[in-house]
Amino acid sequence: MKKVLLFSLVLVIAASVLASYPNRSVTLVIPWAAGGITDRVGRAFAPYLEKYLGVPVVVLNQPGASGAIGTDFAYSKPADGYTLLLSAETPGVFRVMGTGKLGFDNFEGIMMLVEDTKVVVVPGNSPYQTMDELVTAIKENPGKIKMSYSGPGASGHIQGLLLEEVGLDVSMTPFGGGSPAMLATISGQVDFTFGNIGTVLDYLKTGDLRALAVYTKEERSPAIPDVPPIADAIPEMARYLPLTFPNCILVKEGTPPEIKQVILEAAQKAVQDPGWIEFTESSFYNRMHDVQGDAVIEYWNRWTSIVAWLLYDAGVAPNSPADFGIERF
Repeated sequence: MKKVLLFSLVLVIAASVLASYPNRSVTLVIPWAAGGITDRVGRAFAPYLEKYLGVPVVVLNQPGASGAIGTDFAYSKPADGYTLLLSAETPGVFRVMGTGKLGFDNFEGIMMLVEDTKVVVVPGNSPYQTMDELVTAIKENPGKIKMSYSGPGASGHIQGLLLEEVGLDVSMTPFGGGSPAMLATISGQVDFTFGNIGTVLDYLKTGDLRALAVYTKEERSPAIPDVPPIADAIPEMARYLPLTFPNCILVKEGTPPEIKQVILEAAQKAVQDPGWIEFTESSFYNRMHDVQGDAVIEYWNRWTSIVAWLLYDAGVAPNSPADFGIERF
């Protein structure tokens, strides 16, 4: 009888906790340093999430190890909805890169937020006027057309590896950061690079850069509507696309469904707020709010099945994806 009463008491307390969520501040962990794209998105989104959750949302930066430190920190907290993770793409390759032991399968999805569309750009005085011309030059000069990227495993590196995957042999050079990689392109030190649309727009306007393609299968960017998708010039890439690098909201695995639903409903209202919409439009971010719940993790599973193997095959990742049950796309 006592066991039955005790069990009933536990159920009553648990139901009370769920019913009262949230009753205190929520921490939004950003596993990157202040000033980057993920941080900018997180700090812009937090006030709107706070508005519809009805409690303070405190932004906490926990940078290091390509996002692994902040991801570990978020996972170390109870699965009670009071710690949210604003993640970029890197948990998909923590294990193969040896930077962390966690992955997207240790979390549950709430919602995708936005992605900053990538653009293939060349110097303003480049001889290449179209993506077709650049592709032709790569095919005629294997290993000689130079591309800059920020560093091993970064988005630009992955995009370069995908070019190689479809038979385009380019000479890739890391420059230690997105800005140096972009400056190397502007100066003509390299032939092309992949840049975020928000970063390259001003350079396009001044003529320092020329856009040849957006990194999509079919979609064009409203910011540069005359620039075609990369799959038009390289149809072999279509099967891998979309392969974007969005931000998303995650909670630790085991978070009660009732709490996840409260967070999701607040997020759904937040992304419809005129202030948030204005922020995304002025930044030319592609909104991915319709990817919610389990679909968030499904997206990352597909992404990981492509990227983890690209990095391993290129000798960048020391650990085989097969060791972690990651099937090849």
